[in-house]
Amino acid sequence: MHSIRLIFFSTLFYISSHAQSNNKYQRLIAQASLYHLQKNPEKAVYFYEDAFKIQQPDALTAYKAAGVFSLNKDSERAFQYLKVSLLSGWTESDWLLFDPYFDYLRTNNPEKWKEIETIAIAQEKQYEKTLKLPALRKEINLMCLNDQKLRYRKSQNNDDNFNNIINQQINEADSFNLIKAKKIIKQYGWPKMSEIGKDGQNNLWLIVQHADQDVLFQNEVLLEMEKLINTKELNMENYAFLYDRVQCNLNYKQLYGTQVIWSGHGEASGFRPMLKENLVNKRREKLGLDPLEIYSLIYGFSYEPINLEESRKKDSIYDSEVKKLMTKAKQAYNKKEFQIAYDNYNTASTFLGGMSDGDNFEAAILFSKIAKVDKDEKYKGIALDFLDLLYLRGKLTKIQLKKQSDFNTLRQEQRWINLLGKLN
Repeated sequence: MHSIRLIFFSTLFYISSHAQSNNKYQRLIAQASLYHLQKNPEKAVYFYEDAFKIQQPDALTAYKAAGVFSLNKDSERAFQYLKVSLLSGWTESDWLLFDPYFDYLRTNNPEKWKEIETIAIAQEKQYEKTLKLPALRKEINLMCLNDQKLRYRKSQNNDDNFNNIINQQINEADSFNLIKAKKIIKQYGWPKMSEIGKDGQNNLWLIVQHADQDVLFQNEVLLEMEKLINTKELNMENYAFLYDRVQCNLNYKQLYGTQVIWSGHGEASGFRPMLKENLVNKRREKLGLDPLEIYSLIYGFSYEPINLEESRKKDSIYDSEVKKLMTKAKQAYNKKEFQIAYDNYNTASTFLGGMSDGDNFEAAILFSKIAKVDKDEKYKGIALDFLDLLYLRGKLTKIQLKKQSDFNTLRQEQRWINLLGKLN
């Protein structure tokens, strides 16, 4: 009996110690990632070194570490972790061959670098043989690589005239990539990991994630991804990011806490609003994601989980603020203080999930009425903004628009004509 109890407590101690070590490793990697993002290799290498004393890195983490060691002009460690990355399964040789983080190695250790290139290219060729759609993977990866090359050129340039040229090239590349991505999704749905690999999925996801101008396409991709849930064919982190991105683009609260409020210099000030915040870590755990208190460190801020009572209180204050803004807007409208009505409704619309579908429709009617008596074009514009949002949410019909006589003032607007043409 005593021996059984001893084994039981020993097992508990091992699990507890392992969990604490893993937690510490994740925190160190998160802090290293922040400095990596901020291009501060001196601080990043310190956290990577401490993390790797606890646990050996996976391919991607080892690759990132190699990059910052190279930026820090530590050839020995950079090559060491490049080899770890390759041995652990790094497969993107095209990116490796371009990656500017390794310019120091290319210049100062050309023979050793050539050896790394040779290994990476040979390894990728072997990896391609395991995939069902290697040519598609290659196409996607090169699309993303071209995109990143342009953005890197922009980051290294201070000439405004040249920046205008690069911006034009970036816009053209984005448009081309989006067209190609749509064709890929139409033909294959969301390609499986066994078809294009994890890196192929990551790069296709990156193109879709940045297509905020086409939320309907993002949502279409999300539905295709959902067909692969509960299989080993989908990167669940990509799914969580895109899900939250779509929710925020539709002005809903996010579910997994992947979207942050950027404050500049590669840092964020906090998370964008989350639905039932007390449950977010449980949702993240189901997808295999780090808890919010670890994830937040990547963006340079601290986070403490909240309980049900705190979550409800936070939601109550949030909802109350939105209601106050809408009430002030309606009162201002009744007093014919149209600018104040505009300002308050405009602010209320920035609260994710704050205004219901009914609130948005009511606001569209109110600003259509204002537009009849005040010819400032912004009133028509904001009315159509509210209607466009309802269309993107799938909460608007042609009958609703035609029945509402207050929308008569919008009927000559091109946006109205376009909107009507898209509805059934």
